[in-house]
Amino acid sequence: MNPSLVVDVRDYPHKAFLGSYTKTGLEKRLGEKYLWLPVCGNVTRELPSTLRDEESCLKEIRKLMDVHGLIVLLCAEKDEQLCHRSYIRKKVKEAEV
Repeated sequence: MNPSLVVDVRDYPHKAFLGSYTKTGLEKRLGEKYLWLPVCGNVTRELPSTLRDEESCLKEIRKLMDVHGLIVLLCAEKDEQLCHRSYIRKKVKEAEV
């Protein structure tokens, strides 16, 4: 897998475990291949997800997929099924039908 873009969907990417995955660190390592989308943050940090701005998030994700093809959604949760990434992915797929 070689994604064209890593889309950070964390609500607050400024602090991370050991500092490895902070917004600043990822911007330095990935450059233009990194984008933080604050509208996609899960403000409750629980499931079901409550995105900061669901409509804008899904619209932006679809647009990024159209432009970049393969993108990766990044969050701090290790298990995608326990993370709001799965919710975003599901909603984007539903809109494609």
